[in-house]
Amino acid sequence: MIRVGASAPGKALLCGEYAVLDGAPAVVAAVGRRAIARWSDGPEAMSLEVAATLERACALLGDVPGSLTIDATELRRDDVKLGLGSSAAGAAASAAAVFASHGEDLRDESVRSRVFECALAGHEAVAPSGSGVDVVASTFGGFRRFGRDPEIRSRALSIPDGLHVRLVWTGHAARTSDLVAKVRRLEGTHPKLFGATMGTLARLAEEFADAFERGRTSDGVELAGKYGTAMGNLGNAASAPIVEERLAHAARLAKVHGGAAKPCGAGGGDVAIAFFADAQAANAFELACGTEGLHPIDVSFGEAGVQAQ
Repeated sequence: MIRVGASAPGKALLCGEYAVLDGAPAVVAAVGRRAIARWSDGPEAMSLEVAATLERACALLGDVPGSLTIDATELRRDDVKLGLGSSAAGAAASAAAVFASHGEDLRDESVRSRVFECALAGHEAVAPSGSGVDVVASTFGGFRRFGRDPEIRSRALSIPDGLHVRLVWTGHAARTSDLVAKVRRLEGTHPKLFGATMGTLARLAEEFADAFERGRTSDGVELAGKYGTAMGNLGNAASAPIVEERLAHAARLAKVHGGAAKPCGAGGGDVAIAFFADAQAANAFELACGTEGLHPIDVSFGEAGVQAQ
């Protein structure tokens, strides 16, 4: 057997945070920063998601000798996670490495579907309550419309003409699990308030996904801004810092430059994602962020999914 490594992209969630956990659609993009899985002869220490994915894939296809090491340097900054789905990318790359080593063609959509199933099962070792949207992006790449109610459904999308997307790191890492736990406590303690705030998010997520899919650029920018506001309202209701000051500052800067910005993911820090209908405005926003304590991330969107390495 010739062992083959593999890589998988990180992700940026354009819209659908929190609401996707309750069946609303999300739009996600694979980004041009990758996790790389390489084989090692020794008994290397593996993260939970990598070990679980390797076990699942080998049970399906047959053992591959050795361990996997994951290089997720591109998804970090100064050894701090950027919030671009490094664990999901690691799981997808690990599953892909097993499939590629067994001679499976990772360009085949049916093969990618099986890679996804293994990676999703492995990723659940560290994110048992996750939606799987990040694993979809890392496996299939491109832009995807995603839903889970409870079966996972996703399909490829094209970015609307004239839509310009930018990512900005806040300089502060966040723990998604802590924020989600606070939101779930709100569901138990104040079900009516939870239902109202989540209902708004679900409606806006549906409208954004439809606008994106139908190429309505200006509507997409406006809806992204409204979604960020709704995420802030959810955070206030749950006493969770979903739109903390750095993310709020990014939103203010985007508005000044004619666009909209929102948390990219659960919030609390990590990255903001900004949308513009004008390239010059998007570039001016990035320059403004760089002078005001925020950190633009040089990244491309809609990148290829799992690849043999």
